[in-house]
Amino acid sequence: MTEPQPGPSDDPLSTESTAPTPEIRFKGFRLYAFQVEAIRAIEEGRSVIVAAPTGAGKTIIAEYAIEKALREGTRVVYTSPVKALSNQKYRDFNAAYPDRIGIMTGDVTLNPGAPVLIMTTEIFRNTIFEDESRFHDVAFCIFDEIHYMDDEERGTVWEESIIFAPPSIRFVCLSATIANLDEFARWIEDVRASSVQVVKTLERPVPLKHYLFVEELGVVKLNELKSVFGRGGQHKRRKKFNLLDHVQKEKLLPCLYFSFSRRDCELKARENMHRDLLDSAERERILRLFDDLAEQYKVASMHGIQRLRRLVSRGVAFHHAGMLPTFKEIVERLFTSGLLRLLFTTETFALGVNMPARTVAFNTLRKFNGVTFEPMSTLDYYQMAGRAGRQGIDTVGYVYALVDLKWDSHKSIRNTVYGRIEPILSRFNLSYSTILTLYQRMGNRIFKAVEKSFGSVQKTPTAWKRDIQALTRKLGLLKDCYYVDGTELTEKGLVAASVNGYEIHIAELFSWDYFRNLDEDRLILLFTAIVFEPRRYEYHTKVRRELIRELKDEATKVIVGFQRKEKQRGLDDTIRDVNFDMSGPAFAWANGCRFEELRNYTDLSDGDLVRTFRLAIQLMRQARKAMRGTDLRERLGRCMERINRDVIDAERQLQLGAAVGPVVEPDAEPPAEDSRS
Repeated sequence: MTEPQPGPSDDPLSTESTAPTPEIRFKGFRLYAFQVEAIRAIEEGRSVIVAAPTGAGKTIIAEYAIEKALREGTRVVYTSPVKALSNQKYRDFNAAYPDRIGIMTGDVTLNPGAPVLIMTTEIFRNTIFEDESRFHDVAFCIFDEIHYMDDEERGTVWEESIIFAPPSIRFVCLSATIANLDEFARWIEDVRASSVQVVKTLERPVPLKHYLFVEELGVVKLNELKSVFGRGGQHKRRKKFNLLDHVQKEKLLPCLYFSFSRRDCELKARENMHRDLLDSAERERILRLFDDLAEQYKVASMHGIQRLRRLVSRGVAFHHAGMLPTFKEIVERLFTSGLLRLLFTTETFALGVNMPARTVAFNTLRKFNGVTFEPMSTLDYYQMAGRAGRQGIDTVGYVYALVDLKWDSHKSIRNTVYGRIEPILSRFNLSYSTILTLYQRMGNRIFKAVEKSFGSVQKTPTAWKRDIQALTRKLGLLKDCYYVDGTELTEKGLVAASVNGYEIHIAELFSWDYFRNLDEDRLILLFTAIVFEPRRYEYHTKVRRELIRELKDEATKVIVGFQRKEKQRGLDDTIRDVNFDMSGPAFAWANGCRFEELRNYTDLSDGDLVRTFRLAIQLMRQARKAMRGTDLRERLGRCMERINRDVIDAERQLQLGAAVGPVVEPDAEPPAEDSRS
């Protein structure tokens, strides 16, 4: 890259010669050394992996790649792990570059040919397999939060994207600090046959101070815990100290309080309404902002809005996946105003959302893994802790972790808070749909794809051998079930290759000619049953027995039959059951009831209701595309129209959010001039 010259320039980077060492600036921000190093790699056309603590300023590197693409007439793809983060990036970038931003998330497709295309990583991977020529003019793909590749359930999507993306695409990978960064970079170099620049920093613009808090003792140091744990239950009679009393007394607000239970987030928000966090003028301002947002998002009369408003009036709120998505957006925007002083939230708030606080608190250092509670990983801890400390406002960020003397141990706390950040591991696990797509292209050379996985280069070969074994078993099963005939995909195989996530459900039911005689109501109930993921202790009303009995029995028979064949092949991770428990609410919604009226049919959370219906719509869209030339396509189109209305309509929500400008609070303390994204 040509070194920028002092003074005005058309180059988006410029230097100032007033300092002893010229400072390189971008968008008015003075860049850190690691940002300059990454930008130079981008200018030289190389891939780059940037690993830095949360809040260190990785986003500005992505913004530089975007500006470079716009300047040079090429395109850039920006991928993120979750739809909510994709939506946020769309709003942010669309405000900066009107009409030049597109988005594809499965729920929403807007301006897909735009110079800057924001996608979930799954959609990016799927598009590569469907038609990689759509990326012929893409210069860079930005992988935000690429350490998510370590996610046990979804991490394979990142590996597949890296392996199979067109060779002309370079990567800008943004990551939290990970232990095996160099190993990861060398793998990408090997599989892509291109140079990868590794850029890493351990420094934070706002350093963190970590504290432990025991309710029986207050703030304690790690080296004091051994004796504390050794005293057994003799602390039980002591007066309990309250962590949030301490945070408020020390004037360490605003505070992000992480709890891994949705119910606990809401309960703690209600329990802390008594705190005097806002003066009368601040209360008036935040309520004005809240009412404006509720009106602009068209939810001013929605169930639960007044309860949320009462919390907000006290400077308190909660945020979790069970909320109506629009309510979550309102809370996020209020938090940026600086007037929301105490936010109780689950860990999803830490994923890429650029909304720091002065203090982060943990309700516990243990998480439920689906089977039992276990200590939080160091990577997860620092991903969330990194939200403490606001650039240009705070000189230090504070992190408090609540210690449970009954369940925690000195060793587990030391490992989580002061331990070495874990390496990312290969989670390569090809789906049936991906296997069919690759087999159609490669035949038996598909096993070469597994040899390219990250697991094949990591120090224990167990993961690689497991991947080969799983592929052999899955491919054998697909041949047995007539998805493959010789070297070609059958009609059933082509259907499965066109669907992602529930490909076997759709293809098996299609092959049994199961869809032919289903009316719209039954199609809606069936697709909802395929995607629905039940939680314990839920209540749902039932539909008429004659409407669902045969539908349920036949669909269950088909899916259980395939699961039995999976187990016979030694595949323990079988396809999901179909679950018709949501049929009552789904039937009511499809036949015109208002969203608030669904309270009469189920106690499922608003967020889970929206997610289930959106997943059903997404699956219908894929099935409709796969089944060309059948009248089923028209019926599925009408089914989608019946479900995709009001708060379920993701595109409507995104457009409303894009129309709402950033929350500007004139009396809030502004960031200093040299703050970075």
